[in-house]
Amino acid sequence: MITEPPPIEEDLLTVADELRRRLLSGQYRGGEQLRDTDLSQEFGVARPTVRAAIQTLVADGLLERGRGRSAQVRSFTAEDAIDLYQVRRPIETAAVDLMLSRAQPVEGVNAALQQFTALGDDVSWDVVADHDVAFHRAVFTAAGSVRLLRTFDEVSAELRLLIAQLRPAYASVSDLAHEHELLLVALRTGNAQRARVAWGEHFNHSERFFLDLIQERAR
Repeated sequence: MITEPPPIEEDLLTVADELRRRLLSGQYRGGEQLRDTDLSQEFGVARPTVRAAIQTLVADGLLERGRGRSAQVRSFTAEDAIDLYQVRRPIETAAVDLMLSRAQPVEGVNAALQQFTALGDDVSWDVVADHDVAFHRAVFTAAGSVRLLRTFDEVSAELRLLIAQLRPAYASVSDLAHEHELLLVALRTGNAQRARVAWGEHFNHSERFFLDLIQERAR
């Protein structure tokens, strides 16, 4: 009986990182299959290494895999987008409330925004998704709740994939960055009610935006 060699950690990380980059840059379409054999040949690694890398991305919510089937790129239905925001809304609103009630400084959020607004419109969309998520993660970090931050990190991979798959929808990176400038303005007022309203409008716009696009592409 021939046994397959165990995955090599360095190769596993290399394959997982490159597949993640491709997924978050929109290189793979939602629903596209990724076959172990093809990836093994492309990367020049053993199939167990590919399978382990894929399992890492399944755990991140970027890929799906049934028993005995090839991995498939996660795709989003309207219901998925709604469900994602049902998780995201309350935890991020709680983070904003905590940040303001504790009078936490906004320097970290501002630094994330400056990096976001510095992006050019020709930058790859995986970088845009990174900066979008980094802005919101900075709010959780400033709030000082380890559990809220951990929950956000668990859903952020799916959020980044959703942004990547819908990347043609924004006219420019600057349009998206400007939405986040308005959130920081609301934070700087120190007024919790104003900040909640700003975040609520941001969520409403984003959710409606994603739902319209998902439904349009399903036709």
